[in-house]
Amino acid sequence: MELRQLRYFMKVAETLHFGRAAEQLHMAQQPLSYQIKRLEDEIGVELLKRTTRTVALTSAGEALLADVQAGLGRIDRGVEIAQRIARGEGGKLIIGYSSYSLYSVLPPIVRLFRERFPHFEIVLLELVSPELELKVLNEDVDIGFLMFPGAKMSGLAYETIYRESAAIALPKNHPLAERQSLSLRELENEKFVMYSRSANRMIFDDFISLCHLAGFSPVINQEAANESAIISLVAAGVGVSLVASSISRVRPDEVAYRRLIDPPLISEAAVLWKEEKQLPILQEIRQIAREVTQREGSD
Repeated sequence: MELRQLRYFMKVAETLHFGRAAEQLHMAQQPLSYQIKRLEDEIGVELLKRTTRTVALTSAGEALLADVQAGLGRIDRGVEIAQRIARGEGGKLIIGYSSYSLYSVLPPIVRLFRERFPHFEIVLLELVSPELELKVLNEDVDIGFLMFPGAKMSGLAYETIYRESAAIALPKNHPLAERQSLSLRELENEKFVMYSRSANRMIFDDFISLCHLAGFSPVINQEAANESAIISLVAAGVGVSLVASSISRVRPDEVAYRRLIDPPLISEAAVLWKEEKQLPILQEIRQIAREVTQREGSD
């Protein structure tokens, strides 16, 4: 099967006329008919019903047409992006991210990408799981950066770019702030600030399970929609929270961050993209992500 045969089939299916299709393809009608027949013979199904006056798609042809249009469209976009990169021109890259990545590697990744591809427009969308994955799968988002990836979604490719330990965030004047490290069990009688389950179901459920494994049910004193709100509430003395270590850069004058040693929880951050979407620009930003995270790890 050749790519040109699929293009020929798509044009005939769209025009439902061999003569008009041949004219638009700048070729004679006889070789066009021959190539369509070869395609049908190779895949073993009839794609078009032909009479002396009409051409119509079979049910098999209708099914194939949708995938051919989508597939060739992606190929054409990939070629266009590759040509733009080669010419030093731009395009648009839509990045979905979970808010945790704002406090770690996303800013340097975006900054380095802008330096290397100044003509590319970047659109950043803050999303939570599983909405982020679904938007990548549906191609509303080109690539995603996700903290705490859980079960992998079919059709997506994942690459872990860094790992970091968890920390306990406490008000600066909290008695436990005098310690350098804490176990989760030592927080049994504390009130917690945590995501609402509707805002981030996966993190919420993981947190509850972790506390149960430590032997207690946590008292959630206040729910919050994002990390910034969580840290602000901890700073105000509303409660303590379990956070990623990278958050320790936020309001360190008002919040004490202490290592969680039992259990020694390690969270992962991943870059994800649609498995079949192998655009050159996606390979470029994944390479940038590797460079940034390797440098951050060394530092």
